[in-house]
Amino acid sequence: MDAVADEHQRISRWENDPLPRVVDRLGQERPDGVYSIWATASGLRTITYRQLANAVNGAAGWLVSQLGPGPGGRDAEVLTYVGPTDVRYVVLLIAAVKAGYVLFMTSPRNSLEAHRSLFDRLKCRTLLTSDPVPPPVRPVIDVVDARHLIVPSVDELLGKEYPHFAFDKTFQEAQWDPLLIIHTSGSTGIPKPIIYTHEAWARQVRCVSRPVPGGIPSLDSASRGKRVISMLPLFHGAGISQHIFNAIPFGNIPIAVGTAAIPTAQDIVDTLKQTPAEVVIAVPSVVAELAQNPELLDFCASRLEMILFIGGALPQAIGDTVAAKVQLRCQWGASEVGIPQHVIAPELAGPGGWSYVRFHPCVGAAFDEIADGGYELVIRRDEALADTQPTFAIQNFVQLEKEYRTKDLFVPHPTVPDAWQWCARADDIIVFLNGEKTNPVSMEQHIVARNPELRGAIVVGSQRIQAALLIEPASTARLTTAEQAALIERVWPSVEEANQSASMHARIDKSLILVTPADRPPIRAGKGTIQRASTVAQYAAEIDQLYAQADETLDDDEAPAAAAAAAAPTDAAGVARVIREAVRAVTGWPTLEDADGFFERGMDSLQALRLTRAVRRAFGRQDLALSTIYQHPSVQALAEVVLVQAQDGRNGAESDRDRAEIEPMLATYRRMIQEIAQPTEKKRGAGEPIDVVLTGSTGTVGTFLLHALLGRPGIGHIFCLNRSADAGAVQRAKLADAGLLPAGDDGEDALAARVSFLQADLAAPRLGLDAAAYETIRSRASVVIHNAWPVNFNLPLAAFRPQLSALVHIFSLAAAAARPARVLFVSSVSAVGAAAARSGEPAPELVPTDPDAPYATGYSRAKFLAERLCDAAAAHLSGGSAAVDVAVARVGQVAGPVRRPGLWNPAEWLPTMVRSSAALGCLPDSLGAAFDAVDFVPVDVLADAVVDLATAAPEVLNPPGGVEEQRRAAVFNLRNPHPVPWAALLPAVADALATAAPVSGGAPSPVEVVAPATWLSRLQEAATKEGDNIEAAARRLPALKLLGFFQGLWASQGTEPVAPMAIERALAASPALAALGPVEPGWVRKWVAEWASVWS
Repeated sequence: MDAVADEHQRISRWENDPLPRVVDRLGQERPDGVYSIWATASGLRTITYRQLANAVNGAAGWLVSQLGPGPGGRDAEVLTYVGPTDVRYVVLLIAAVKAGYVLFMTSPRNSLEAHRSLFDRLKCRTLLTSDPVPPPVRPVIDVVDARHLIVPSVDELLGKEYPHFAFDKTFQEAQWDPLLIIHTSGSTGIPKPIIYTHEAWARQVRCVSRPVPGGIPSLDSASRGKRVISMLPLFHGAGISQHIFNAIPFGNIPIAVGTAAIPTAQDIVDTLKQTPAEVVIAVPSVVAELAQNPELLDFCASRLEMILFIGGALPQAIGDTVAAKVQLRCQWGASEVGIPQHVIAPELAGPGGWSYVRFHPCVGAAFDEIADGGYELVIRRDEALADTQPTFAIQNFVQLEKEYRTKDLFVPHPTVPDAWQWCARADDIIVFLNGEKTNPVSMEQHIVARNPELRGAIVVGSQRIQAALLIEPASTARLTTAEQAALIERVWPSVEEANQSASMHARIDKSLILVTPADRPPIRAGKGTIQRASTVAQYAAEIDQLYAQADETLDDDEAPAAAAAAAAPTDAAGVARVIREAVRAVTGWPTLEDADGFFERGMDSLQALRLTRAVRRAFGRQDLALSTIYQHPSVQALAEVVLVQAQDGRNGAESDRDRAEIEPMLATYRRMIQEIAQPTEKKRGAGEPIDVVLTGSTGTVGTFLLHALLGRPGIGHIFCLNRSADAGAVQRAKLADAGLLPAGDDGEDALAARVSFLQADLAAPRLGLDAAAYETIRSRASVVIHNAWPVNFNLPLAAFRPQLSALVHIFSLAAAAARPARVLFVSSVSAVGAAAARSGEPAPELVPTDPDAPYATGYSRAKFLAERLCDAAAAHLSGGSAAVDVAVARVGQVAGPVRRPGLWNPAEWLPTMVRSSAALGCLPDSLGAAFDAVDFVPVDVLADAVVDLATAAPEVLNPPGGVEEQRRAAVFNLRNPHPVPWAALLPAVADALATAAPVSGGAPSPVEVVAPATWLSRLQEAATKEGDNIEAAARRLPALKLLGFFQGLWASQGTEPVAPMAIERALAASPALAALGPVEPGWVRKWVAEWASVWS
C-alpha cells in the first residue's frame, strides 16, 4: 500500500500543477489506478483515473456546448449544482474549471431565502441539476433568476470516450483563480459562500502532507493510500475533501456509501462485506449506533484500522465503548479553515484520549481563553506558515492581516499539553450583569437528553443577574398554563442535576423557567440547531415578564376548581353551560360551540382526565368514567349523557349504536369509491426509482417506515403527508431521538435530498394540498403507504369518519397517478380480533365481511370498515385498462426496536402497564387471551416488512385463482412467527423492574407477580389514595387512562387463548418477517431499561 501511494504521489506532482492538470496526468500515467468506489442501487461501482479524466473531458465539452467558453480568471462565472451523491460532483467541479467556470455546491436543504441570498451574492445565473430534478430544488427554480440545465447521467459520462479538453494554465497563472465554492452552515444566519482558490487547495494539501516533528504519525499519514469509507455528503467541505484533497494528490481511495440515504452503521458493514477498507469517516451518530450494537461494532473492529468522526461531539461513554475495540479519533474542520492536519499524540493513546485533537504546528493554531475554562481556536496568520494556511488564500479572507477567529471553543486536556477537546461555539457564551460568564451548552444538552418530551432548551441571562431557562416541548400542541406548569415539574429534576455542576450565577431557579409557545418555536439554523441570538430576541417580552414575575407561582388546579364551584343545574341548558365552562377552563379555548368535537379541537388525554374530574365535582357523579368523555366528545353529547345518568343512572356506553352504524357507513364510502374514475394504462421505465407517498410519518411506526424506505434500494423520492405545518422539523427530531438521523448538516441534508414534507388534510379533496403539490405527487408517486390513523381505543366509530374519507381520497390519487399505482393500508389485528376469539381459529389473510369480526371499539370497527373499503377499491379500480394494486398490512402488537436504537413509546398500553406495575410493586401474571401468546414484532422489523410488501412484485399481491379473486385486496398478517408465552418472559420483566427501581428512586426491590384481578384492584386503590391530584396519579399510574382497556383485556380471563393470525402469505412476501426470531428476554430487559430511564 505504501509503495502504491508513493508511486501515486510521484505521478500526481500536485505541488506544481492546478487540479485539472493533475487529473489529466493521472489519467494518462496511472490510467487503471482506482480513483474511487461508489454505492449504487445495483452494487458498488469502481471508477479509475482514466474514467475520471475522460468524464471530466466530456463534462467540460458539454458545458461549453451549452454555455459557451467561460471567461475563467478570478471573476469566473459561477455555476450551481445539486444532485444525488455520485461522481458528478467531482467531475463537474473539475470540468467547470477547464471550461472557464467555477462550481458552487449548495446544500439542498437551504431555505429559499438562503438560496436567493447565495445566488445573488455569487451572481449565479445557471443552475445545474440531475434528472430527475431533486424535489428540494424545484421551488428554487421558481425563485432564482437562473437558467436550468440537466447534466448528463453518470452512465453517459463514464460510458463514452471524449476528446481531450485541454487546460493550459500553469499553477502560477491559475493560483488565485477560484477552484470551488462551498458555503457555511448558516448557524447564526444566512449561509455565506466560501470561495477556495487554487492556492487554497495547494495550501490545504501541503498542510496535511507535512511530516510531524519526531516522526509521530498524523491522521492523514495513517490514512495515506488507504481505502476510506466516507459517509459525508459531497456538497459539504468535509465530504469533498475526501474525494478531492485527500484522494487525488495522495492516492487515498474514497468509498462513498448510502447514495443519498441517511447513513447508518449497517451501511458500513454492508460495504465492508463487498469490499475491503481500512478507515471510516462518519458523523457522531453513526459511531453512536456502532456503540449500541456490539455485533456491528465487532464486525467493523475486525476489519478496520481506524474510525474518524467529524461534525460534532460524541458522549464519552459511547466513544469509550468504540475505542475499546478499534482506534477512534476526532477530526475537526470548518468551511473557512479546511481540515487541518491532526497529530496522533502518543500521550492520548489511553482511554478517553480519542476525543482530543492536537494540531500540527504548520496550522498556526492558537487558543484564546473566553469563559469558564473555554478557549477559542484562532488561526494566526504567519508568513513562515503561509504555504500551509489555506484560510488566507480563500477569496473571502485574503485581506485578513492577523488572524481568523473560528468561534469554536475547546477545553485543554488536564495533563497532556497541546491537546484540546471541542466543547461549544463562542456565540453560546452568556455574560451576566456582574461580568461573570458561563457556557450553557452542557446544561442545555443534559436537560434535553433527560427529557424526551423536550425538543430543545436554551439558557438565557445576558446582562441579567441570574440565568433563566427556555424549554421547547417536542409536541406542537398548544399547552395550557396548567400543562406548562406540569411540564416544568417533570423537567425540574434534570435541572437540579444540571445545577449541581454549574456555578452559582449560572444555576436555574424553578421560577425562571419558561415554556416556549407552540405557535412561535425557537428559531433554528438549517442544520437544526437553535439560533441563540435570534431566539432570545424573539422572546424578549416573555423573558422580561419572566424575570419580573419570578416570585409568582402557578396554581395548576385553578381551572378545575373554577368549574367545581358552579352550581349543579338539572335542566339541559344549565348542564350544557356548566360543561361548556369546564371544557374552556381545562383547555384554555376562548370559544367553543356545543357541537364541537373535543378531540378534533385538540383536547389531549390529560385534559380529558381533568374534565372528567371537573364534571364529577360539578354534578356529584363520582361514577362518571373517563371513557364517557371519549364516547361523548362534545358539550352537546356529554350534556345528554349527564342528564340520562342523572335520571336513571345508566352508563353512557354506545357500543350498540356503533354496531348499528357499520353497514350505513360502509354503504356511504363504497358509493364514494364507485365515483372514482377508472385508471388508464400506465408504464414505468425500466430501472426507474419508485417514488413513495407516506402518510403519518412522524409517529413511531412512521418514523421507522421512513428510515426503512430511505435505506431500501430502488426507492426514489418520498413524499411525507402530515397534518402539522412543521412536520419536517418534528420528523428530524423523531429520527434523531430514535438514533436514525446523523447529527449536524450531514443527516439533515441527506434527508432533504430524498424527502419532501407536505402539510395535508387527508380528509379533504385533493388531500388538502394545493394544485401544484398534488400534481407533483400524482405525476411521480407509484406507491402510497397509508399509515396515518389516530390510535385511540376510547373514541366512538363516528369519530373515525375523517379517516375513512381520507382512505377514499388516497384511492382517488392512486387511480389518477401517472404511473402504475399501489396502495398499502396499515391495518390492525383488532379489525378481526373478535371473530378470531369466538372461533378459536387463526384470522385468515382475507378481508372480513362479518360486522362482528372487529372488537367492539370505535377504533377496531373503523379499521374493519377501512379493510372493507380496500376490498371495494381493489374491485372497482381494476375494471379499466389498468388496475390499482391494493394491499392490507394487518399489524399485531408492535414492540420497540431491537436492531436499531429507539424507545418503545411509553404511552402505549404495555409500557403503560409496566410503568404502573413499577409503582404498584406487582405485575399481572397474564396478558389475557389475546396477548398471552406473545407474538410482538419490533418496530424496526415491522417497517422493513411493510416496505417488503410495498415493493413486492405484482404477482405477490395478486393471489392465484380466477378473475374475481384477483379483484380483492391482498391481505398480509404481520405478527411474530414464533410466539412465546407471557409467563416465560415474566421473570425478565420482573427482574428488569426490580433492577431499575424507577419510581421511588430507592434500592431495587422484588416485584410481586399477581392475578390480573388483584392488579386491577391495587391500581384502583392506589388511584383513590391520590385524591384530587389528577396529574400525579396520571404520572405514577398511567394505566388509569386505559382502565377500560385493561378491564376488557382480562374480561375473558380463563378462556382459551386467541389463536395467532395466519401468516403464510406474509412470510412468503416479506424476507424481514420470515427472518424474525421469538421475543427474547434480552429484548424485554432493553425495553424496560429504556422506559425506566424516561420514568426517572
